[in-house]
Amino acid sequence: MEILIATIIDIEELTKVEIESKLESFDNNETVAIDYDTRLYRWNTYFNRQSPASAKPERIVFKAVIDDDIIGYIAGHLTSRYEKDAEIESFYVLKQQQRKGTGSKLLESFSNWLITQNAKSVCVGIAADNPYQQFYLKHGGQYLNQHWICWDDVNALRNKISV
Repeated sequence: MEILIATIIDIEELTKVEIESKLESFDNNETVAIDYDTRLYRWNTYFNRQSPASAKPERIVFKAVIDDDIIGYIAGHLTSRYEKDAEIESFYVLKQQQRKGTGSKLLESFSNWLITQNAKSVCVGIAADNPYQQFYLKHGGQYLNQHWICWDDVNALRNKISV
C-alpha cells in the first residue's frame, strides 16, 4: 500500500470509495449521501477551493492505493471552525481494508501535512451514532461536543499514531 496525494483526476474514484464505504458501513444512508452526481459535484467544488465555506484555501487529499486502486482517503483543510486550525473534511476506508493500518497511515500523513502548515489543532465532524468515532478517540481525539472531535495538539496526534 502507498499513501499518495490525490488530485482532481482522482475525483471519480474518490467518489466511488466514499459511496461504497457508506453503503458497506451504514444502514441508514440518506439519498444525498450516496448519490453519485451529488458527491462528484462536492469533490469538484472541494478541489476547486469553493467549499466548504469555512475552509481556507490550503487543503490536501491523501489517498491509500493498492495496485493502482484507491482503497481509502483523507481530505482536510485549514479552517477557523471552532477556533481550530484545521479540519478533516472527509475520511473513508473501504470496509475490507479496515483494521489493517490504512486509516492510521492516512491520518499520520494528514497530521504531518498539518505540521508543515503550522497548524496546532484539528477537528472532525462526526455523527453521534457513528461507530468510527472510536478510531478518533483511540488516536487521542477528545469530544468538543456530541458532533465534533478535536485534537488541540497536532504534534501529540502525530506522536500517538507513530507509536
